[in-house]
Amino acid sequence: MSGLDKTQLIELLEYPRRRILQSMELNYCPHAGFFNHTDMECINCHQGMECTWMNHNDETIAVERKSVADLKQQLLVAVDFIDSSLTPHHLSRRQCECENCVWLKKVQQVLNV
Repeated sequence: MSGLDKTQLIELLEYPRRRILQSMELNYCPHAGFFNHTDMECINCHQGMECTWMNHNDETIAVERKSVADLKQQLLVAVDFIDSSLTPHHLSRRQCECENCVWLKKVQQVLNV
């Protein structure tokens, strides 16, 4: 794990940030997308995972201070998010060249999973 390039891991966070923000419905969010772990509305919100992830990984967070292990874990959560948004025709990802599949392949190569 220590052989991973921290800069490369940080760069890989850019794509899921954009995708997660695009998927979020913030028009009626009382906290403007900032997860509040004490608010029952946040706790029961269907976007809890997305808000929590963004609050730990958006551009305002000093991700360069995170450990390689933390960055890897955050990327794995992002992989789950991107993977879950794929339609069934992406089952043959080896041949798909959409942004989602290209990003997933990059992460797979970097993390060797």
